[in-house]
Amino acid sequence: MSRRILASLALIALTVLFAPAVPAAAQVDEGKAIFEDNCVPCHGEDLSGGVGLPLNAGSDAANKTDEELTSIITNGVSGTAMPAWGSSSAPTQLSQDEIAQVLSYIRAVQNGTIAPPTPVEPQGPTTHFPWGLVFIVSAAVALSAGLIVMVVNPGQSTFTWRQAFVRGFVIFFYFFLLTVWMPSMMFTEPPMTSAPSLVQDIVISGAWITMLAIGIGSLRYLQKARRI
Repeated sequence: MSRRILASLALIALTVLFAPAVPAAAQVDEGKAIFEDNCVPCHGEDLSGGVGLPLNAGSDAANKTDEELTSIITNGVSGTAMPAWGSSSAPTQLSQDEIAQVLSYIRAVQNGTIAPPTPVEPQGPTTHFPWGLVFIVSAAVALSAGLIVMVVNPGQSTFTWRQAFVRGFVIFFYFFLLTVWMPSMMFTEPPMTSAPSLVQDIVISGAWITMLAIGIGSLRYLQKARRI
């Protein structure tokens, strides 16, 4: 037998062996995508169930025939959360080809041909050192201590550079905390977050104007009393 004939026979054999695998693999991939888009919330990423029945190996679904599963997917199950995916009333209507693709994916997982995705464990909140809270608390302490010192001390006509620096520091913290930081934080805290935008604007603007007026009035008082 010539080499040309042998090569032709080998090519035909390879085509017969591997050609069916390509569409089968593509059908499973398509079915996986459809399953992830529509079925995961009830049946789980790994097909282990939840709201819906389990579909993985060893489940009752694995013992059903292709015709039975196709009918269930197409027509749904009365009295359960399983919708009729072949109906226009389904969240997403699936064609018969798409239902066949989903079935191919389910069977591939049940038979161990492919492994289902591993459910991702929810990650807890990442813990960071609360530098912002430390700064705010430190600023509040410095502000309180500075105000006490300025109010308690008697008035004076001259200040050392250290006294002037401390007083400037206290004034800065007051206006930062109560006219910048506090109104900004009010936008992110309930019940302000759920209030209408007009109510938010009125309340937060009112808080800002009040704190600003108190700050300016306090500066005027301290100035007259020769404490700044």
